[in-house]
Amino acid sequence: MIQLKGIAWDHPRGYEPLIACSKEFSKRNPHVQIEWDIRSLKEFGDMPIEDLIGKYDFITIDHPYMGQADANNLLLDLKTQIPSDVLAMHSEQSVGPSFESYNLNNQLYALPVDAAALIGAYRKDMLLNLGLNNLPENRADLFDFYKKLPSDIFVAWALYPTDFWCVFLTICAQEAGRDFIKNYTINKDVGVSALDEIKRHLEFIHPESMNWNPIQILDKMGAGDDIVYSPYLFGYTNYSRKGYAKNLVYFTNSPINPKHHISTILGGVGLAISANCKEVQTAVDFVSFAAHPDVQEDVYTSAAGQPGNLSAWTSKTNNELCSDFFVNTLKTMENAYVRPQHPMWNSFQEQGAHLLHEGVLKKVESVSLMKQLNELYQSVVHHG
Repeated sequence: MIQLKGIAWDHPRGYEPLIACSKEFSKRNPHVQIEWDIRSLKEFGDMPIEDLIGKYDFITIDHPYMGQADANNLLLDLKTQIPSDVLAMHSEQSVGPSFESYNLNNQLYALPVDAAALIGAYRKDMLLNLGLNNLPENRADLFDFYKKLPSDIFVAWALYPTDFWCVFLTICAQEAGRDFIKNYTINKDVGVSALDEIKRHLEFIHPESMNWNPIQILDKMGAGDDIVYSPYLFGYTNYSRKGYAKNLVYFTNSPINPKHHISTILGGVGLAISANCKEVQTAVDFVSFAAHPDVQEDVYTSAAGQPGNLSAWTSKTNNELCSDFFVNTLKTMENAYVRPQHPMWNSFQEQGAHLLHEGVLKKVESVSLMKQLNELYQSVVHHG
């Protein structure tokens, strides 16, 4: 009997599809058993892979970790294990840049089993009741939208530190293109402008926005009737499935800047194999199985998953199951911004998110915040 162990993250979208795929894989390979542990969403974004590779064969991973994994030889290079024609198929059937985001220095450290970017969420029934037909398409339209709402109905933004960071980078990329970070420095003017813009929104949006992550907002939209729309949060198909929450939540493309086609920051989950894994062939077989188009379209999606394969996103069955979640957000996915992947990025991201969040709460000037942020970036990169 071969026993393998993996670590997923704590939301039905994070663990249920992997458990379902493991059961199906064991049915076809009765000599293999796969167990899954769960870590929090914050740990998924921040916990170093070094802490996991000794204990787990499979690690669900966020693509900004690629630099760290590459520099320290933490994960198996799948290019040495999976035939090139199969990898070409995964590349072609990638949802936006998902597949490419796990490549670094000609090594491939994970296959995308889950695709995500910041998207918009809304309550269609509430919009109809308010007589509103259109959601904001461009960022500037948001300010007009706020004015159309009665005082007890809100737009909420996910601006907990990690999410504040994602929104900040999204606005920077929408304004300045993909190269607003150069030489471990975020373009100061672009950053100041993005921070000032977020501060202006704070006057109009739900007062708890700075404390909320996407799941908290979606839970509130699913249970109550005071949030009609959220323009930038990581989507979860679960809330667009009938019966998951009291109210159905619909998803749509986020507001953009019409001057650039860049949408929002890429998220998603890659399935990686620890460099310490002893049963490499079986592990590779399972990763290939979980990422396979047929499995993604069927077992993975039906078990509360948000697949990483394009055929699963364009499937009529899956769109019916999830109130057109996939077709209505695909444009955002295709134009998503991919964060830097150098080894110190994650450390900078975690500290930078707190610096900005705290600075905005304390009403620190944006110019001063950007100076502190870039000093932090240099210090993290050069001194670790």
